[in-house]
Amino acid sequence: MNVRDNYGNIPWYISENGMGVEGEAKFRNADGVIDDDYRIDFIKEHLEWLHKGIEEGANCFGYHLWTPIDCWSWMNAYKNRYGLIAVDDLATQKKTIKKSGVWFKSLSENNGF
Repeated sequence: MNVRDNYGNIPWYISENGMGVEGEAKFRNADGVIDDDYRIDFIKEHLEWLHKGIEEGANCFGYHLWTPIDCWSWMNAYKNRYGLIAVDDLATQKKTIKKSGVWFKSLSENNGF
């Protein structure tokens, strides 16, 4: 609403939204999938507020997550994981889609929750 009210309601998009979690492997289930409900809740809450803003006239035309695949931030001593896809092994580059990745795919296909 700040952009709408104070900057002429210019077109804008959210370019980097997401959360990093240290020690995310502890949330790996028996099937090897990271059960990251905390990330789903985080993204869902942000999208709900974004939707409310758009309904109230904010000129937002896009939403982008910070990263689809786990990356490491030097600011967090390379401890946090950020993506919807886990990098399970750096040497082999084996990857596993997290629960949030499956959820986000469904969100995209259904255009909503």
